[in-house]
Amino acid sequence: MDLRGLLQLHWDLSPSQVVLLTEGLINQTWLVRSATADFILQEINTAVFQAPVVLQAQLVTLSLSIQLPDLVPLQYISTRKGSALVQIEDKTYRLLKAITPSKTLSAVTAQNAQLAAAGLLSFHKALQSVWAADWKAPIAHFLDVDFRLQAYESAKSLARESRKSSAAGLISQLEADWAALLAWKQLSVESEQVLIHADPKLGNFLFHPNGKQVRALIDWDTIQLGSPFYDYGDMIRSFCSRGEDAAEHTPLFKEEIFEVLVAAFAVDEDKLYTAAMGVILVQALRFLSDYLQDDCYYKVLDEEHNLRRTANQLRLAAELKNYWLTTRRPTH
Repeated sequence: MDLRGLLQLHWDLSPSQVVLLTEGLINQTWLVRSATADFILQEINTAVFQAPVVLQAQLVTLSLSIQLPDLVPLQYISTRKGSALVQIEDKTYRLLKAITPSKTLSAVTAQNAQLAAAGLLSFHKALQSVWAADWKAPIAHFLDVDFRLQAYESAKSLARESRKSSAAGLISQLEADWAALLAWKQLSVESEQVLIHADPKLGNFLFHPNGKQVRALIDWDTIQLGSPFYDYGDMIRSFCSRGEDAAEHTPLFKEEIFEVLVAAFAVDEDKLYTAAMGVILVQALRFLSDYLQDDCYYKVLDEEHNLRRTANQLRLAAELKNYWLTTRRPTH
């Protein structure tokens, strides 16, 4: 079934335009324009989110109950029959109301970073009022560092020799920082476990078109019990990087943005550094594991895409480490 027919049949929508959005690494997402409003259509990747009905039930309940005085909550649109999802031809779809006006940013100023950090802290505060005892993790072991380490070792042992050879330099570079991964593993286990967003990357913050207000923190699929330091570290990973396309001679790590986030989070700085290094290295580990498994998880543009992603994360970790141990040493 084509998407226009899907929208008409199940949501009684006659779209004027359906535009594929390419930012997501997991789900397929489209912007749906109609005469009355704009919507977001998503095809949920059920290879990743293996219990979409449970996941969506949790998110619908959360969207109806969470109090976000400073942010716009997600609003899921039921089908004509009152269902939260459409499952057809082995595919699973959902529809959300688009948050307008808004935009995502590809680069941030210090002000943008400060606003986003405040938005995350506001989101965390709102999650504290949610009954979390029965919350089901959307992806098994998603935040489990030990699981990631073991999965990497398994991927490396089972990888084709050609892939293992191509990744040899990155494997050595990653394993040279194994102690930082173990430090993050310890911190993540010892930290208080509360509901967190678990994917507060730059692309999941919607800003007002003027860039002076955070309107929403989107993509709630990963919300689960974990350490708040994970979210802090992931924001540093995303906001403090110049991205995959940064030239080799250009510094990748943005020191000014890092200092803004450190001040905004106002937590133990040594733990924050441990979390930031750990989250960056775990992301490198995941990209490299996926490469060694022949790119079965992330969408890739070519056979070396996950290698470039791995190298980018390792470079970011190296620059953060250098900044922390040299320029910033007297301050912590």
